[in-house]
Amino acid sequence: MRTVRAWFTETTGGLPRAFWHLWTVTLINRLGSFVLIYMTLYLSVVRDFTPTTIGMLVGAQGAGAVVGTQLSGVLTDRWGRRKTLLLSNFSSVAVLTGLAFVQNVWTIGALLAAMGATLNMARPAFSAMIADLVPPADRVRAYTLNYWAINLGFSGAALLAGVAAGLSFQLIFFINAGAVAASGLLILFKLPETRPAPSPVPDNPAGVKPRGSIRVIAADRVFLAFVGLTFLPALLLMLLESLLPLQVTGAGLSQQEYGWIIATNGVVIVAGQLFIPKLVDGKRRSRVLAVSCLFWAAGVGATGLVASVPMFMLTVLIWTFGEMLQTPANSATIADLSPVDMRGRYQSVFALSFQASTMIAPTLGGLGLEYLGAGLWGVGAVIGVVAAVGNLIAEPARERRLARLLAEAETPEVRPVRTDLPDDTGELKAVRA
Repeated sequence: MRTVRAWFTETTGGLPRAFWHLWTVTLINRLGSFVLIYMTLYLSVVRDFTPTTIGMLVGAQGAGAVVGTQLSGVLTDRWGRRKTLLLSNFSSVAVLTGLAFVQNVWTIGALLAAMGATLNMARPAFSAMIADLVPPADRVRAYTLNYWAINLGFSGAALLAGVAAGLSFQLIFFINAGAVAASGLLILFKLPETRPAPSPVPDNPAGVKPRGSIRVIAADRVFLAFVGLTFLPALLLMLLESLLPLQVTGAGLSQQEYGWIIATNGVVIVAGQLFIPKLVDGKRRSRVLAVSCLFWAAGVGATGLVASVPMFMLTVLIWTFGEMLQTPANSATIADLSPVDMRGRYQSVFALSFQASTMIAPTLGGLGLEYLGAGLWGVGAVIGVVAAVGNLIAEPARERRLARLLAEAETPEVRPVRTDLPDDTGELKAVRA
């Protein structure tokens, strides 16, 4: 019992109160994320669209997500993390409510694009806020806890959404909108602004671009390679999110059985994710990411070979191991690679790996499933292997960069700390660490 208590304290202790408010926002948001889980089945069962049309509609959501994350990156750095999160949450409530009533395919596509933009505006701001609040040594742990909350909520949503959809598909939109509204209210009343106050910068000589120019990111080859390699497993995740429901129901299984199958993902993560920091402690992140991609390859490749609930659950279990290894390592790496005054924009460019996959995977995947059938999942396995090899090739340059940044982090820097009372703007004051 003492060992368990010590492990729990080591895993959850020492993080600021504001982080736990963020953690609660994540849990509420994901517990109500019914629309993301059942959108494909809604378009198929209720609207009777073809796989190609469904792929294009979900692709429209991905296109909106690209726009939303890029806008959010700028807003997060220049306007503030908290304001961007509030804009994302309350605009999403309006869009989700509207989706419950529309029937025309073009209107649905437009609102899905808007939903992609509004929901994903939260990503850069949320990740930047965690990086602001949590020091580098604790970030893997913080992102692991946040990811655990995501999946704790997701596993509950996967089961509850099936019940709600059985009563009325319209109900899933109202419940999702209510959860997002509750998250927005928690942000409004409990979270301060964490954006660091701008550091005084001397006048730039003529011809020198100011800090924050897009050229800074465009010239960062280590970061851009990391984004590109993250895109490949993200592509596999989006294939599963958008097309696994069709693969399952195409094998003669029911919507409720699909809910059981996909709930395996959340249950396994909830049960095991908090052990991941200990498991990967001391391991090079690039090698952890390479191993995770091999799990992705095996799980996705096997999806086209099975037809029963237990076997589908087994494939989910396999690629879930990859997801558990990948996500905290990715989040901590991008936080460490991002300059403090450009965290929002670095996070938004990093999010492109997921948003581009959200746009591309459903469209091409829908065509692939229609014309290749189970062969589509074999192509996914190849993509996973390519991602694993790519991470090993990129390892030397990436690890040198992380080691240098870690050494630089030991010098004093301007970073936000919580004070007893916010100033009159509601923002945290920045002090010299």
